[in-house]
Amino acid sequence: MKKTKKYSINEIASMFDISTRTIRYYEEVGLLKSEEREDKNQQRFFTAKERTRLKLILRGKRMGFKLEEIKEMVDLYENNPAGEKEKERIIEYSDKKIIEIEEKILELEALKAEILGNRKRIIEEK
Repeated sequence: MKKTKKYSINEIASMFDISTRTIRYYEEVGLLKSEEREDKNQQRFFTAKERTRLKLILRGKRMGFKLEEIKEMVDLYENNPAGEKEKERIIEYSDKKIIEIEEKILELEALKAEILGNRKRIIEEK
């Protein structure tokens, strides 16, 4: 029988350069699950599946998705990665995020133009 690799909370935190508190928080909100512990004082261990799940969670965070959105997308993908409804929902989240990013880019471009305008005005007043 093949033994499944398990990772301690410290190993997982080190792999992804995050705190153990972050991992505990993701566990508290239902994003991750550690192996069942007989005693609450025992060390947490995570399977390779949970390690992969954490990788997806962190990727979603970098892309600016909310934790609730990430949880739904990861759950959808894990439950039925080839499902059309699942893919459509993930695409909806992606499209929404693209619109948010485009709006933010416009805001930043307007802010940049304002700063450059103020800078030019100050230089001309010298």
